[in-house]
Amino acid sequence: MAGKREQISAPPIAPAAPDEPSAFRFSTEDFPRRDRIEAWREIVGRAILKVDVEPVPGSREHADLALRALPGLNVSEGVGGGMDFRRTPALVDSDDLLLDMSLNGGHLVCQRGREVALGAGEAVLETGAEPLLVSLPRDDHYLVLRVPSRVLAPLIGDLDSVLMRPIPRDSEALRLLIGHAQTLRKLPPLASPELRRVTARQIHDLIALTLGARRDAAEVVRGRGLRAARLSAIKADIAARLGRGTLSVGEVVAPQRVTPRYVQRLFEAEGTTFSEFVLAQRLLRAQALLRDPHLFDRSITSVAFDVGFRDLSYFNRSFRRRFGATPSDMRDAARLA
Repeated sequence: MAGKREQISAPPIAPAAPDEPSAFRFSTEDFPRRDRIEAWREIVGRAILKVDVEPVPGSREHADLALRALPGLNVSEGVGGGMDFRRTPALVDSDDLLLDMSLNGGHLVCQRGREVALGAGEAVLETGAEPLLVSLPRDDHYLVLRVPSRVLAPLIGDLDSVLMRPIPRDSEALRLLIGHAQTLRKLPPLASPELRRVTARQIHDLIALTLGARRDAAEVVRGRGLRAARLSAIKADIAARLGRGTLSVGEVVAPQRVTPRYVQRLFEAEGTTFSEFVLAQRLLRAQALLRDPHLFDRSITSVAFDVGFRDLSYFNRSFRRRFGATPSDMRDAARLA
């Protein structure tokens, strides 16, 4: 940077211990325009992602990036464009593997003398042990999962055969992986070390299935990761449909291409049922609405109907059974608070 310009300093970032959650957020919008490239380079590129950055001529450079760390897994999701990211030999510091996915927009990946132009919903596996160029000349929404090669090698076998091999958007395993990883990034910190390890392992399994797990490992990872991803997708679908009073198993199985009995077994494995889960989610959403100061003028009946209840008496009984207070008591307490 110019000598008279104040040096850009990174916010303190705690190192991610094996069993310690770590999260980080960066946006170029937090810096003056003249400092944005240098800020990205110093704070994110060289320190965390181990890449350098250069603006793409004629494009508006910007980036908004969120990172989350779990044991053996780093999840990076962001939007941005107008930048080229380059890993030079001097920045190579590990043999980690990176599953690079474009969610909306697209970008170019160059490694090992190959070029892969990723479109929306497509992915490619890269290695952190070799030079790399990722070009985002236009806006893209991307997701990158970084995993130590020692974790995936036993599941995949010949890693060289899957590096820089395009993965199409119609891959069911890739679709489930993207949904599961995005759900994970939005969750609050996972308090239990064991839960963090299990969650990371589920992502590892889905990556292996996406890349093509070895035959002797496929059944194991399909049982662990695929079940978790399907259940996560089903729960997300339920959340999107809660307002429908007639929500049934049949409505959520079609997009997942599974049977109603399979869905019921997934919930039974968690010690609940589909109906019990739907009821619990409706009550939690109703609780959030009743506590929202911006919605104090809405009637209890309106809240109940909005979250899918069609019987006000049943809503009141269920709410009191779950929270030990009536909906009116909950709202009054929120007003006082």
